[in-house]
Amino acid sequence: MEEPAPTRATRARRALRRAVRPLPGPPTRAAALGDAALGAVAALLFAGEAVVVFAVGATGAGEAAARGATGVAVAAAAALLARRHPPAALVVSAAASFWFFCGGLLLACVSYLAGRRSPDTRPALALAAAALVLGTLPLLWGAYPLSTWAVAVVTLLVNTGPAWLLGAHRRQHTELAAAGWEHARQLRREHRLVAEQARSRERSRIAQDMHDSLGHELSLIALRAGALEVDPGLGERHREAVAELRATAVTATEHLREIIGVLRTEAEPDPVTPTGEGVADLVERARDSGMRIALVRDIDTAALAPMVGRAVHRVVQESLTNATRHAPGAEVAVSIAGDGERLEVRVVNPVPEEAAAGRHGVGGGRGLIGLRERVRLAGGAFAAGPTGDGAWEVCAVIPRRGGAAPPGEAAEEDEDTAIDRLQRAARRRIRGWSMALVAVPLAAVAGLAALVFWVMAASMEETTLTPEEFGALRPGTPQSEVEEALPPFSVPFDARELAEGAVPEGAVCSYYRSSADLFDEDQVFYQLCFTDGRLSAKGEAPIR
Repeated sequence: MEEPAPTRATRARRALRRAVRPLPGPPTRAAALGDAALGAVAALLFAGEAVVVFAVGATGAGEAAARGATGVAVAAAAALLARRHPPAALVVSAAASFWFFCGGLLLACVSYLAGRRSPDTRPALALAAAALVLGTLPLLWGAYPLSTWAVAVVTLLVNTGPAWLLGAHRRQHTELAAAGWEHARQLRREHRLVAEQARSRERSRIAQDMHDSLGHELSLIALRAGALEVDPGLGERHREAVAELRATAVTATEHLREIIGVLRTEAEPDPVTPTGEGVADLVERARDSGMRIALVRDIDTAALAPMVGRAVHRVVQESLTNATRHAPGAEVAVSIAGDGERLEVRVVNPVPEEAAAGRHGVGGGRGLIGLRERVRLAGGAFAAGPTGDGAWEVCAVIPRRGGAAPPGEAAEEDEDTAIDRLQRAARRRIRGWSMALVAVPLAAVAGLAALVFWVMAASMEETTLTPEEFGALRPGTPQSEVEEALPPFSVPFDARELAEGAVPEGAVCSYYRSSADLFDEDQVFYQLCFTDGRLSAKGEAPIR
């Protein structure tokens, strides 16, 4: 039986529960310190605003103290709620923006954090928008026109909308970057798995090579022991010892075949290389197939230890195979040189232009991984890559008598640790630019505000006529003498801003402010009127 579809009210209740549900997970130390810093800065701004309001005489001491305490409480509540309950912090900050000038800055910061931290933006955004609109309704109950309510709503939306969108964009960018780094970790794990498979396959080939070499030698031992066993010149006791030796060689050969059979993978094909083939035979077979190969060697590879000889053979064989695949028709140079301690194998072939441009298929690199493992187990070092003259070179340096294998891939850095290290390095590279993108606009705005304030202060200073200077002026004084005592500039007033009949007929009036203090609530404007070159009237400007 199918469940009935949820009603609209049910969907609304579910969306509301998702919106008010606290975000999971405790904050980290860095996040907690960031929230504490936000609350401390907001508390200082609110307390400073209360002090400024008291200093200008707008409120009394008790009201200023209550205002400051309320601002500190609001800042603390917003900082505590911004981590687990972003919509609630948004509502608290919106309410504070009606009573504090600094509330708009806190509202913008909390809106950014809400967009940054809310995983599901739709229900939280709907709840926050409804709360913001409802928070402005008290303006309709007071003695405020409808335009004031509309301006408050628009101001709240301007303070919250861009910051919210910026936070949501930052959250999506962070999640995308995290997904990219996780994908890189996954690719690194897959590469490590492929490399391990290639090394395992190469070890299986080494085991097969050792089986062929040791099996051949054990077979010779058994064959010679069988010949001695039928020798009529041996006594009965010696014949029994030789028979035991032959039986032991045969048993060792069988055990070796069983062990190698277990070590070999089922998917591995049977070897097609002739047993005991040397480098010269390998090169001749490749030449017979149409390859152009130049072989230079100054040592006899047949006299090398089995492990070293098979490693040299595998390096040349895999290099010729890769040259045939990626540079068909190109001439390949094979060089084998050495001294009494070590030998060096080099295989060089030019890289065609189409292969360099990526128009030919590229292998998975498993062959080179296998060669590196083969040379490492022989106690040598391996390198492969492009040269400076447009060629590809494979080089292996192996001790002549073999040696202990150096630490392999297991000693390398863990793939997750390597990716984390790269991620931290990337963050360090962009951290400075990110801080600059925030600090430079803030510094520019602060500098512009300081410049505007300085210009306004200078402008007010140049249009200020102090009460003492105003009182010293006498009607009837010639205009030239009065202008010597006046500021350099006057305050421009529109006729529509003055009361009707403010300017006497036939007079020309100038206006000056009584104080250069921007926050002086007792400031007035003086009106000086001149008629026929003399001061005819003075007084406060009759402003509507």
